Amino acid sequence: MLAQLPNPDLKTVFPQGLQAGTSTEITIGGSELEETTALHFSHPGLTAEAIQHSATDYSPARPNPLRYRITATPETPAGIYEVCAQTRLGLTAPRAFVVSHLPEKNHGTNHSPETAETLPLDSIVNGHADNTAIDHYKITLAQGQTVHLRCQAQVIDSRLDPTLVLLSPDGHELARDNDHSTHNRDASITFKAPTAGTYLIKIHDVTFSGGVEHPYRLIAATTAVPDIDTSFLRTKDHPTDTTVTLSKSPSYHSFSAKKDHPLWIELLSARLHQPSDSLLIVEQVTTDQNGNSQYKEIASNDDFILPNGGRHCPLRTSDSAIKFNPPADGQYRLTLLNQFSKPASAKLRIRPPASGYKLIATPWHLHQKEKSLPRQTTIIRQGGTARIRIFVIRDSGFDETINLSIDDLPPGLDFHPKSIPPDKTSATLILTSQPSTAPAHSFLTIKGTTNEKIITAQPVTSSWHVGNWDAERHLTRIAQLLPLSITHAEKAPLVLSPASNSFAHKIGETLEIPFKITKNAEIKGEITVTLVNSPHSKPPQIKIKPDATEGKITIPLNSSNELKIAPNQAHQFTLQANFTLKHQNNLPALESAKADLKRLEDLEKSLKAESKPIPPAFNTAKKKAADFLRRKSERSKPRDLTHSAYSSLLTLTITP
Repeated sequence: MLAQLPNPDLKTVFPQGLQAGTSTEITIGGSELEETTALHFSHPGLTAEAIQHSATDYSPARPNPLRYRITATPETPAGIYEVCAQTRLGLTAPRAFVVSHLPEKNHGTNHSPETAETLPLDSIVNGHADNTAIDHYKITLAQGQTVHLRCQAQVIDSRLDPTLVLLSPDGHELARDNDHSTHNRDASITFKAPTAGTYLIKIHDVTFSGGVEHPYRLIAATTAVPDIDTSFLRTKDHPTDTTVTLSKSPSYHSFSAKKDHPLWIELLSARLHQPSDSLLIVEQVTTDQNGNSQYKEIASNDDFILPNGGRHCPLRTSDSAIKFNPPADGQYRLTLLNQFSKPASAKLRIRPPASGYKLIATPWHLHQKEKSLPRQTTIIRQGGTARIRIFVIRDSGFDETINLSIDDLPPGLDFHPKSIPPDKTSATLILTSQPSTAPAHSFLTIKGTTNEKIITAQPVTSSWHVGNWDAERHLTRIAQLLPLSITHAEKAPLVLSPASNSFAHKIGETLEIPFKITKNAEIKGEITVTLVNSPHSKPPQIKIKPDATEGKITIPLNSSNELKIAPNQAHQFTLQANFTLKHQNNLPALESAKADLKRLEDLEKSLKAESKPIPPAFNTAKKKAADFLRRKSERSKPRDLTHSAYSSLLTLTITP
């Protein structure tokens, strides 16, 4: 199985939070983090200071790239924030980090009732589940005292699916919880002690999985712990909402409407985390000559259509919605159904079409055939390009053009397209750089502007890497940070440069797209160049020899079932090159490791030449340097990797 170019990933942070007004030492873990130089937080009240490796007789003091001292100012509000690591290749995708107003500690060894750790009321313990193990805590309660227990895991990007169990002082199970709600797999228990005593708390993964990627934060509070919703389909209440109950048996709702006055009719249930799959039917109500009501179905909807975000950004809902154009003035009836067996609460919304919309932004890479979903971040290697996918959720039939802009875009970087047409629900931004574009790290803010309002796009990220989406749970959530990096640590292995970005042709003519290929790596095998997002049902492609420096795609513009075009249309697409390259990871680090070992070997020769004894500490330092070089040598071995390169955005206009 071929791998992809290395990208940094901040997989673990422990502990994953602290109390405001305090400091704590954390350890980070993941991939490509060995040369991390800084941590960036989404709130200015959080700062990080690298912890130094202490100097020895045989090595100087230097920062430890995996250890930091984090400080939260007293004014930092309690909440879940985000942290990104800055590495030689760029910024990682964000990971959750929590600030609380309660005292915190880290767990110890507590895998049996005998080793249960004391958990004071109104405190938090940071822990992580271990394979086939159960963590134990004990808490002392007075008679009649209420405690709110919450095991935070999903909300802090943990793989843990926690089970929380509370036992009485004599060992009887009193309460158990696995999923806090239909949308949140975290566990919570609210308990009022019938008698004074010391109660036992147990935590484990529902399948008894564990490891460093299974952290949790156990909260024991005397006041209720607020819910946290990180779903990007969450919605706010509207004054016109009517609360209804959906069930297998139909319920009805009558309303009046006027011709040429369209209405937006919507059921919100699944998006409110209810177990539902709604069906919405609109019927026209008339009266026959005998005064009996007659019902004629004129519109229906099962699932509200949202942009196709694929597996990486699964924008889907089982809620129903209709943009309803009344055929005549009069009375109408809604039939409401839940296609699931259990009843569910819902909000029915009937109102004129509004001018609202939401934008969602996420890094966008080619999904590999082996069913993996990496945690993605936007990194542009020197001279290369990157893609960010924008999804539009058009509220109540909103159908205007949305103009796009990006705040904090580094100098020398450009993007296209600059707008999303009224009939589109997504766009792929192509960010293009030049070889001379300076290295940079930035957090982007993407905005959409219409005649009505300016909307900031909501970033979305994955909580963890998925190796096989058929076998592993995948979680995508709202993010606070949309990181972008331009790195000169590596050059873009291949750059596609079209001769032009704009083409105009009539139907029946031939479109020719010549392009140049710049290679900064050894390419193995043929290069496949494909038109992405073209109007073809089957995108055209060509194969190019690995030593080629240019190519050309030729496309007859004949309207057909395979190519749907018409005069006065504009189509935007990119060239995508798929190829295999020979790659060696971080050669400068390998050379540095070689130099460090040689320094010690030269010192050893000097000591022997002077007939001086070799101290044990020297042998330890030399062995450590040799082991480090061995690991770097293994990681730097040439490997065959797959990669995709993209051109700038191309526009084809079909002229009359």
